[in-house]
Amino acid sequence: MGLVFLLFGAASARGVAQADSSANPTSSASSTSPLDPLDILLPGFLRAAYNARAWVRDSLTSSDTNALEAVDQIYRRALFETNGDLTLALLAAAIATMEHRQLQFSIGLTLPLTFEGQAEFDRRVAKLPKRLFADLPNGDDRDKLQHFFASAWLARALDSRHAADLIGWGIEIGEGLLLTGEAEDPRDIRANRLGQLFAELLNSHPAALPSMMFDAWNRKMLAGGKSTK
Repeated sequence: MGLVFLLFGAASARGVAQADSSANPTSSASSTSPLDPLDILLPGFLRAAYNARAWVRDSLTSSDTNALEAVDQIYRRALFETNGDLTLALLAAAIATMEHRQLQFSIGLTLPLTFEGQAEFDRRVAKLPKRLFADLPNGDDRDKLQHFFASAWLARALDSRHAADLIGWGIEIGEGLLLTGEAEDPRDIRANRLGQLFAELLNSHPAALPSMMFDAWNRKMLAGGKSTK
């Protein structure tokens, strides 16, 4: 899944960045900062994702009792790296929380999703918060973060929650058909839709944080609501 979002981001990031920067005066701050080698080697949004990913690996403090705060910390760091650009911050956070190192297709083809070394990858993934949803309090939801942030980014970049939902469904079905050891997971769809709702919330409340969405879903579930969507 991550490769699809990354390729889509490479194609559309320039237009998205221009759209957000017009409403966000802080997004031009990087033009006056000292030149960094990464500015030459990587497009701006990939440089932000690279830095956010390194921060997760090297600086994030995460614990099972503080998982949602860690999610907010990741998002805040992505905002910092993108100079407050909400759309690109969602994309950077999606890349920073990717917990698949490669895609293994059923035909035997393997495609890498990251060029991190194995030790770096393992250290970063170990830092990702695990306890996100109350229906599996002892489960491991690290893979749901990439769904949440990537779907939020798609919804905002396309200006359509429904288009993002359709793409999410298509990817979920494609994973089950094409990838080894993958099956359709309703909890992935749940994370996608929470991300889409978060993107909508940002339109009216740009200071909103991801934990608000998980908190709202968990409260509903604990109060007797459905736990499958």
